[in-house]
Amino acid sequence: MPKRVMILLAAISLGLAIPACNKATTPATTPSPSVSFTPNPQISSATVSVTIQGTPAADIPVQASTPRSSANPRPGTPFLTLKTHKGGSVKFKNLKPGKTYCWVAVLSPTQLSSTCAGWEIWQFEPILLGT
Repeated sequence: MPKRVMILLAAISLGLAIPACNKATTPATTPSPSVSFTPNPQISSATVSVTIQGTPAADIPVQASTPRSSANPRPGTPFLTLKTHKGGSVKFKNLKPGKTYCWVAVLSPTQLSSTCAGWEIWQFEPILLGT
């Protein structure tokens, strides 16, 4: 094949290939399924772990309450007080799924550690208190 014909065929091939490569294609997107995150009615207990300077603390009183106000969740009047066991944790049972609860660890007469947590937290992970 003459050199001119080969160059012409190469130019035609290249001319056809460049627009095909530059053609913008949008990858098809698959919609993700809609997930509704709701309280698990089977989970009605929360574990509270207390540490003092990183060490699990035994025999620490932990108070459970509901928040004083939903607008500004701070611990309310305690409805139950339990002490941590030697591993530094305590389990609060018979909680209502979907509610927010507050816990206060009485580390000393002058030192408290507290937090309030919605069901999204207390149903699925331990509550951590202490120093």
